[in-house]
Amino acid sequence: MALKIPHLSLHRDGGPRKILVGLQGYRGFPGGFKAYRQVFPTVELSWWHRLPDERTLGRLEALAPPGFLFSALGHKHLTFRPSGEERRTLRRFLRRFRRFGEKRGAVRLLVPQGVEEGAMALWLDLLEAVLEELGPFPLFFQAPEPLRPLLKARGHLLVNEEGPLLYLLDPPGLPEGEGFAYFSSSQALAQALHS
Repeated sequence: MALKIPHLSLHRDGGPRKILVGLQGYRGFPGGFKAYRQVFPTVELSWWHRLPDERTLGRLEALAPPGFLFSALGHKHLTFRPSGEERRTLRRFLRRFRRFGEKRGAVRLLVPQGVEEGAMALWLDLLEAVLEELGPFPLFFQAPEPLRPLLKARGHLLVNEEGPLLYLLDPPGLPEGEGFAYFSSSQALAQALHS
């Protein structure tokens, strides 16, 4: 079953579609999130090690200006092998991300080496069942090359590849289109903008 890509409008003030630029995290940014939100319209939060608590999410959401979008990288406890525990982990992760409401950007899922195509196909069935229950989310997969054709055939978006919505990591420049570009550092961003 091909997954429908949820509509995510990145239009700001009726302007043209564009790539929203931000950093992979705001920690270490001079002035913390309060300063970060004045410079960037989006941030990719790392939920790799653990999910943030409700209080932290509420505080970030309250501090973010209108139109600000949060994306998330997650989660190391996802095995990409279908099971009851995997379903619970995925649901918990996506429910927590859903907490951002209108300030929700996209989710980046990092698929490790060694996941076999057959297991991934079954996992995608599980994902689609969870999304049927929770509603659509813009999801992007950062996956090993052998799994990329399967993901494309099932209608999923890939990191650093063209599509109806983009999710770029440390791109050498900013292409035309709509989506997100996250940089590992301010220096990487400056280099891309001046190339």
